[in-house]
Amino acid sequence: MLKESPFLKLLNINLEEVREGYAKVSAIVTKDYLNVHNTAHGSFIFAIADAAFEYVSNFSRDSVALHMDIDFRRPAKEGEKVIAEAFEESVGKTTSLYRIVVKNIEGKLIAYVTALVYHLDNDRKI
Repeated sequence: MLKESPFLKLLNINLEEVREGYAKVSAIVTKDYLNVHNTAHGSFIFAIADAAFEYVSNFSRDSVALHMDIDFRRPAKEGEKVIAEAFEESVGKTTSLYRIVVKNIEGKLIAYVTALVYHLDNDRKI
């Protein structure tokens, strides 16, 4: 069974769905997550993408991140619901590649992420 992450709980990031090869999380941008431009801080956007990545890459195998690359496309504002969906793109014996899209409730792209994991074990069944 997947473990609960204290960090995700701190940021009020909610798991909406997880299955083999896919994960979806969401969170509301609060005042605490704003930057000097009154939009969601990049680290918050990165955190929600990383949360989806954490769930999908650890669903059936123990994995750790090797690399993540993020492109920010539009700001998220206070009160806005942000959704991150992670998709398994390429599975390997020791590493796998994922794509994560972060969107607002209207489906507008906020950020696009590619992520690579290293698998600590062989197939783990939950």
